[in-house]
Amino acid sequence: MYRDPHDGSYGLDLRDPALLERDRGQAVERARRISPMPVASCVRMVSQPAGGLLPPSLFERVRLDDRSGLHAASRETVPPDIAGLFVDYMTRVVTGADVRIAFRVPLLGARLVGESERAESLLARVDGFSMRSVRAACLLLDYDSAGRRGPAYWLTRRPVPDDATRENLTRMVARSLAFVDEYGPVVWRDFSFEGAYTDRITSGSGDFLTADTLWDMKVSKWPPNSKQTLQLLVYWRLGMHSVHDVYRGLTRLGLFNPRLDTAWILDVDRIGGDLVSWADHELIGYPLAPAGILPSSVRPDADDRPDRIAGRSRKEQKQDDPHPSERR
Repeated sequence: MYRDPHDGSYGLDLRDPALLERDRGQAVERARRISPMPVASCVRMVSQPAGGLLPPSLFERVRLDDRSGLHAASRETVPPDIAGLFVDYMTRVVTGADVRIAFRVPLLGARLVGESERAESLLARVDGFSMRSVRAACLLLDYDSAGRRGPAYWLTRRPVPDDATRENLTRMVARSLAFVDEYGPVVWRDFSFEGAYTDRITSGSGDFLTADTLWDMKVSKWPPNSKQTLQLLVYWRLGMHSVHDVYRGLTRLGLFNPRLDTAWILDVDRIGGDLVSWADHELIGYPLAPAGILPSSVRPDADDRPDRIAGRSRKEQKQDDPHPSERR
């Protein structure tokens, strides 16, 4: 059905298929700009069974060998998101990235909220792991949310690390460097999914890729939960539908937590085909093939989930009681 933009009348759409495809692409892009739906937000909307659609228990747990302990996370004086960004960005700086490039998102955020001069002053002090440098980096990272989500979502917090926080952050960067030495090299940081976004997932990017693994990094004091594993699955499926060939060579999904100094790794061939199809068609919104076997609901809910996930029955799934962090 076609609606004439001039007089508002309706009729059969007999336009050239190429023109129809172009208009559809423009409509999707407009929706992306007006009502963004990143991967994380979409995943949070999914109601999962006990244990999760992609249970963390399927992942192999690999403990790394740093014997230097950390102070309790409860002693840290910066929010968890700032701690995670610090470890991510400073690992990039230590491995050769220009500090301005590593901190480009908070610099953008500062510009959007009219505090570029202050941000530039903070950036000039980021030169290592002294208290002066770590404090400047944390204060600069406070602008990251404005750069990612826009000024409307930014509330100033002025996070100031103390000695215990600085030691924790520095140690987690060291653990990240050891991790990259063992599992790297990193072939793409801040990976994205051009050509794969839909009207259901309009944006999103991940942490980093190595030659055969898609990685997400967390600094939580808890092991991975079902939302994080489902987000990894969505990243992988977006990558496989994107224009980037690098995703075709991936054989594993991984989570690395430098606070726990532990990695969780899953071979993608252990993920059931029914779950892959559900993620592709019901969650992300790719069209069903003519012989598709899944219901064509508009939004995912508990009734649309596949009956067997990665070869496990519903009864088996319920035996995996979720971690306390999943119940919050």
